[in-house]
Amino acid sequence: MIKPERPRIEIDDLTAVIREIIAAQKHDASNGAIARETAAKATPNFPQLKLQPDFQPRSNQRYHISDLLRYHDRTFVDSAYRAILKRPPDGTEFARDLKRLQSGVFDKIDLLAALRYSNEGKAKGVEVDGLTVPALVRRLGHVPIVGYFVRLAIALVRLPKQLRDQREFDSYLLAQNQQIADFVNIITARFDETTAKLQQLVDEHNTETLKIEPRIAEQIAFEKASMVNRIRVEAEQLQVLIKELQARGQIHDDELYAALEDRFRGSREEIKERCRMYLPYVEPARDGLVIDLGSGRGEWLELLNEAGIKARGVEQNRVSVERCRERGLEVVDDDVFAHLRSLPDESVAAVTGFHIIEHVTIDALLTLLDEVVRVLRPGGLVIFETPNPENVTVGSNFFYLDPTHHHPLPSELMQFLFEARGFERVEVLNLHPWDAGRVAGEGELAERFNGFFFGPMDYAILGWKIRK
Repeated sequence: MIKPERPRIEIDDLTAVIREIIAAQKHDASNGAIARETAAKATPNFPQLKLQPDFQPRSNQRYHISDLLRYHDRTFVDSAYRAILKRPPDGTEFARDLKRLQSGVFDKIDLLAALRYSNEGKAKGVEVDGLTVPALVRRLGHVPIVGYFVRLAIALVRLPKQLRDQREFDSYLLAQNQQIADFVNIITARFDETTAKLQQLVDEHNTETLKIEPRIAEQIAFEKASMVNRIRVEAEQLQVLIKELQARGQIHDDELYAALEDRFRGSREEIKERCRMYLPYVEPARDGLVIDLGSGRGEWLELLNEAGIKARGVEQNRVSVERCRERGLEVVDDDVFAHLRSLPDESVAAVTGFHIIEHVTIDALLTLLDEVVRVLRPGGLVIFETPNPENVTVGSNFFYLDPTHHHPLPSELMQFLFEARGFERVEVLNLHPWDAGRVAGEGELAERFNGFFFGPMDYAILGWKIRK
């Protein structure tokens, strides 16, 4: 049961004083029944909150892989050890494996295979049906060059299941948030009811208190003031609790999106190598500040730091912010638009954003470009990279692997918007063609087919603010 870690409002002292007044004045004892009813209702039945089911070990020492993949994050690590090694992980094992899962170095299949085929796992003899083939495929996925295409093929095959799992997870998360809302509503209702009952008791006895001895009147006044103060403290503590519960749901969403990016964005090494091509473009910004919007895992910020260029990231995902700060990168936890508005005019040498503009509406995109023009110094550079919808596979499939994407942006549209918003020398760079997928053949038909399906999967658009 989840209960607030706060002292319950106590009314016993005040009730005793009121009963003394009633006895002295032979007043109607019905108010005592009201006080007892209030006390009985002071402890609500709070709903049971569980974000994941409890792990249940099996006596026959046999599991199916799906029995364990249903768990996530900390619960998954603990359940995997308890199922396969029949013991909980020690502190070192737990911290190591959780870090590898959260960083994307390992996934769940890797951890299950490592435990099952370890010497200890073999000695325990626990069977995990359905693990052999996925474990072999994961090992192939780590082979250089070949592994990239193996992972890509797996992603395509698993896409329908991933989308179904995402919908199920969204429904489950909504149900948990509803339980949190019910929990808060119960506390609020009980709090209001108790306050109303106490106020009713005090009001009904105001006339009687004028007739009793001054000592008792002073005692009642003291108790009333004490109760009011307790109610105020309880209200403040309740607000803190509500904020904590709301923050818990936000952190869970951030962890989910960070995991999604780890799976479909590519490894840090791959993304860092792809970003290296932009260093010559930002070299003239060495004497100023580079702002990277939606910095994610910080690959581009890390490259800029290594090149000696001052850079600051802007990111709202708390998991990504924490990972960047662990690497010594400067990242502010802020909304992109709010952070740009906080910057003075012409105070930035360059603004970059990798796979961010496809997340906003057209109105927000125009606002974003206006703010970028304002904060850039004359001659300052802006770089945005985004998925290329001219590639049919990207525009019809890969683009929607991220459920927060708004709509694809053709390069011709972005070039027009850049020029209309005050940038010159606008340049489009077509990036990351899928050369290995090209079909054999010569002639115009083969070239057009390969261009549509295996051409550049992303593009970058660059522009420079017009000099005065």
